[in-house]
Amino acid sequence: MVQLESLANELLLDLFEFFDTTHLLQAFIGLNSRFNKLLNYHFQVHQLNLKSLSKEIFDNISEKLLPLIIDQVISLRLSSDETPGLPELLLSRGFTLNRFICLQSLSLYRINHFDTLYKIIYQCRYLPHLTHLNIVKYDDEERQENIVDLLNNIWSLSTLTHCNLNGLQTNEIRLLNISIISSSIEYLSIENIPCNLNCLSHLFKFTPRLQQFCTTLYSYSRNDHLTNIMPSIESIKLYFGGSIQSMNNLLENMPNLSRLIITTLQVYLDGNIWEQLISTYLPKLKRFHLKMELEFRENNNTIEETIDELLSSFRTPFWLQEHQWYVRCHWNPSDPYKWITLYTLPYSFDTFDYSNKSCTKSTCYDEQQYWSYDHINLSFDNTFWSRFPSLNHLKSLHVYIYKYSDYYQLQTLFDQASCLYSLKLQSFIDSSIKLFELTTSKSIRRIDLINILFNRSIYYTKEDCFTLINSILGIQCEILSIRIKHRINILDLIRHMSKLRLLIFECEDDKEFFRNFSSSKNELVQWLQYYLSSTHIITRHPRQPSLIRIWINRETKKILPLNSDILKMKHRNTLSYVLTSFRQYFNKILGN
Repeated sequence: MVQLESLANELLLDLFEFFDTTHLLQAFIGLNSRFNKLLNYHFQVHQLNLKSLSKEIFDNISEKLLPLIIDQVISLRLSSDETPGLPELLLSRGFTLNRFICLQSLSLYRINHFDTLYKIIYQCRYLPHLTHLNIVKYDDEERQENIVDLLNNIWSLSTLTHCNLNGLQTNEIRLLNISIISSSIEYLSIENIPCNLNCLSHLFKFTPRLQQFCTTLYSYSRNDHLTNIMPSIESIKLYFGGSIQSMNNLLENMPNLSRLIITTLQVYLDGNIWEQLISTYLPKLKRFHLKMELEFRENNNTIEETIDELLSSFRTPFWLQEHQWYVRCHWNPSDPYKWITLYTLPYSFDTFDYSNKSCTKSTCYDEQQYWSYDHINLSFDNTFWSRFPSLNHLKSLHVYIYKYSDYYQLQTLFDQASCLYSLKLQSFIDSSIKLFELTTSKSIRRIDLINILFNRSIYYTKEDCFTLINSILGIQCEILSIRIKHRINILDLIRHMSKLRLLIFECEDDKEFFRNFSSSKNELVQWLQYYLSSTHIITRHPRQPSLIRIWINRETKKILPLNSDILKMKHRNTLSYVLTSFRQYFNKILGN
């Protein structure tokens, strides 16, 4: 601790930037007045991220820190994913959004209830500096009739410039009912709200300053037209299904487009057609990212001949010399559906499917270039490490186990994935206990075992639970999703997994639920509330009511005063982590 106290405030603030909200608050909140002031200043210029907190840390924040900084926070992230009930709890404690008067950016992740989302957005009308709104995921799909009111409230936010609504899923009819003109929105993303061209005409009319846009567009009808030219749009990201006539109509109305990212499904547009479209309608285009997914249809050519012909159309001077835009095709000869995927290089899309049997060809001079992808679905075999030699940036992993030997491959993968945070396992064999014998990555904090056996439900017994508790995975686990046979073992997991902050489970003796799906008695929830501290938050999952979520508060007594010696002792483990990280940082910048 003395080592930290000796550092200048400026250096400490610089080092704070390397840590997330959780680690900072666990280490420093309530340590002394100096660090309280530094935290206060830090969150005036950085995001207050409430996505991954334990319940006791949130209680400390809302009681001690938030009242001091609420009128200074510029960026806020709320979530119900790893902190179920947090948005509702925040509002119930009086921290309504209109009190965050300096807020510039708001991110909402997996908000469970429409009423909560609506309240938050409505309160944003009183924020004079709000420019960025992100609704990343939204779980309540039953209140579609109120989506229009929500959209009109968003369009009425007078300072909003960046609007990401990818978390909303609805149909184009809702967009056609927008009746408020936004004079401020310049960046809009609605990739999970499919549109046609008539719908886009209406949307553009009520969003006239739009510069960057992302959507899903389906346009097959001859009566579907984009009626207004949009000279303001400079960048568009598009998921497209439709006719070439619709594509022509779209691009001819965006004469100033400089960036186009497009994914097409079952739309055959070869290099010659794309060259004509770009040369005719997009004279200012500088960045072009294309992904085409096609199903090979039997004709006189083989699939390899068809691919060679397709690649040849992308080898003209327009592609290779004027723009240096290269493409790659990959396909699986054993795929019964004969799918072909063509994409520009480097790869610029969110997900990538790869099989050990995949073949590739490209127009790039060096075929070994541009093998970098963000989210990959692939099979694991002897060729895996030749294609993907490093997994140092892997954060999330969903694994399918087909045979016992796969666990040895999984161990090899764990050894290479130093930053792996989330693990989801599904198996075709009843061998899940084998997982707990592995030496897992020390970074794994989230484990999903809900569907551990692919074709039926497996409920963990008392012996299984204690095998998990005593494993490396169990010792470091913070978020666990699991099926449990007996309710008493829920208490065992909470009591003995000391780092666990969120437990998501289905219990086989949840008799009230399984006997009567619509039962409002919630007998098991009431049982848990009786045996657990009232400071825990216990709720059923809104979309999967067989699942119960417990957001755990390990501070079962009254929250201790900030100057408590006991509270300081609770910081010791996190401070040790922070000090170690600081040393690594200093060694790095000093070249040691």
